[in-house]
Amino acid sequence: MEHRAIRRERARGSVFGRVMGRQGLDDALQERFQPYEYQSTRPLLRWVFLGLIAFTIAGAFAVITDVGFRGQTNEWRSEGLTEVPIGPEQVAQGALIADLELRDPDELLCNEAELESSSVFAQGCRSIDRVFEYAASEGLDCTTLEDLASVVSETQVAAPGCDRIVDLSTRFEDLTNRSNIMSIIVVLLLLIVAFPFSSFAHRSSRNLRTLKSEGQKHSPDGTVIRFFIPIVNIYKPLFMFVELFKASDPRVSGDDGTAWKKKGGVSPVAVLWGLAWGAVVIFNPITVARFFFRERADLADVSSTTSGLIAADLLIIVVGVLAILMSNTLSRWQDTRAARYGTVTVTPPRPRDPLEKALEEGVRRRDRQAAGDKDQDSKRRRR
Repeated sequence: MEHRAIRRERARGSVFGRVMGRQGLDDALQERFQPYEYQSTRPLLRWVFLGLIAFTIAGAFAVITDVGFRGQTNEWRSEGLTEVPIGPEQVAQGALIADLELRDPDELLCNEAELESSSVFAQGCRSIDRVFEYAASEGLDCTTLEDLASVVSETQVAAPGCDRIVDLSTRFEDLTNRSNIMSIIVVLLLLIVAFPFSSFAHRSSRNLRTLKSEGQKHSPDGTVIRFFIPIVNIYKPLFMFVELFKASDPRVSGDDGTAWKKKGGVSPVAVLWGLAWGAVVIFNPITVARFFFRERADLADVSSTTSGLIAADLLIIVVGVLAILMSNTLSRWQDTRAARYGTVTVTPPRPRDPLEKALEEGVRRRDRQAAGDKDQDSKRRRR
């Protein structure tokens, strides 16, 4: 055993141990069970606030983008348009094939055999049919190959109906891309702000025992982990922060370690944030686009989708603002409680050795078996 410990210590201090990360892991495990004192969360708030402010601003820009998208969609609907505009690539394909057909009328590119294939020409021919179908349904004057070819040809006279289709397709794609980009930015900023906010939640939970509060249901690690567990992260954060506020309430004396459970108060901001957070997890730009409004058959569906996105964006702004207010309030409560009632040094309990636990379980099993044997012997004697 002594030789193993020596080898382990040498490996830990070796270059290999440092490269593989074992030394850092061992140091982290040792530090994890070292006595610790109260640490104010104020230094962390700077990064939490920066991340949340960026997250909230992104939500505001997403609202502006989606409001503009919905406004343009409703404007098209008021003009009598109903279908979703064709993609600009499909329009361009159809226009190119139409231009080729007109340049060489003797060679029929869009024959039946070609349409049944998967070639570029076949795709372009199908695009021509799709453009003409869209123009007919929307009442746009784009009905001939000459009209469609004018989009890409310098010799053909411009057809207003076909130009209108190009404008609609380009504008719709631009609005869709902007909305998608803003949604991606919001989600990325949420992931980024999760790191400082998780550190804040972890330290706040770790501080509770130093503030003479005992008996919490949620450990510091559990407070962080539950944010990333699907379904659980909808409702658990509310209960976790309710517990954090109650155990940090500066109005509750530290003489009784469990008095906070009955006397501790909760800031209304924490409750509002927890409810808004649950709503955002369920109803956010990603779930709106993928689950709530998956089909966009016409412009009416697009308008409904953008309305849902606006609601999700507004929820994001609410969550960001409430998170700023909540984290600032919780940090102030803990600092006030520490100054008012003092703090204590906490020594985390070390995990028990698995071998020791197995030996104890074996001893208990043996004692139970011995007691059972005695009972059976006593019953036999009575008989």
